[in-house]
Amino acid sequence: MKVEYFSAECKICQRTYNIIQHHFPELDIEKHNAADCIDGKCCELAEQYNVRAVPSLVVDGNVIQIGMPSDSDIERIAKILN
Repeated sequence: MKVEYFSAECKICQRTYNIIQHHFPELDIEKHNAADCIDGKCCELAEQYNVRAVPSLVVDGNVIQIGMPSDSDIERIAKILN
């Protein structure tokens, strides 16, 4: 399973990332920060995955969460990851 996180590195993006890490500490998350997208590769990935907003959590090429997750979102994400 490949888990990727797209971030603008704002406070909401960082808080969302922390929430995901807190609930799923075992996940190996590849983080794509907007500021690090110098060569355009993460922008190409975002387009390929149809990422239209950040923060976005992508699992195996599918966007499963956009924005800060609620408690019910965490439950839904847990089902997807299991």
